[in-house]
Amino acid sequence: MNQHSDTIIFIIALVIFVIYRRVRRNIGWQQLNPRKLLVRTCLFIFIGLIFLAGGISHPISLLSDVIGILVGIILAYYGATLTSFEQREGRLHYRPNIWIGSTVTLLFLARLFYRFYNMYTAGIVTGLPQEQTNGFQTMSFTTGQSWTAGLMLIMFAYYIFYYLILIKKQKQLSMQGK
Repeated sequence: MNQHSDTIIFIIALVIFVIYRRVRRNIGWQQLNPRKLLVRTCLFIFIGLIFLAGGISHPISLLSDVIGILVGIILAYYGATLTSFEQREGRLHYRPNIWIGSTVTLLFLARLFYRFYNMYTAGIVTGLPQEQTNGFQTMSFTTGQSWTAGLMLIMFAYYIFYYLILIKKQKQLSMQGK
């Protein structure tokens, strides 16, 4: 195997591992650890801002991004209302709604696979030579289609606001317990 194949296999294994962890967080009771949630929130904010900055110069892409963020926020609030909380062994646990979390994860995966499919058919992944037709097509490919970035921002907004709501709920429940 050559180095290019090793890199692709590593990336595929990493993506599968991340998908497994994401699905695992949507199923069953999870320990509510505010520090971990805060770190994840900061990470999602940082990566989400990178995606948002990529579309800020294009009005249609910016509109798609804003719609994606709003949909993510709405899903986060709705998902938080359906989240169950429980005290176990002196620690607070939560059970997220499996359908909302799974839907957000599926949107992310659909966008990811669509993007890889576009890269594959364009010859970027396979290393085939590409035709340079004009600057607009190249710019369109590198920035991605506007709605796919909006789909990605649904996930980022959902998890940012969902985790912030969980942290707030944990503080409220700990104040009630005292």
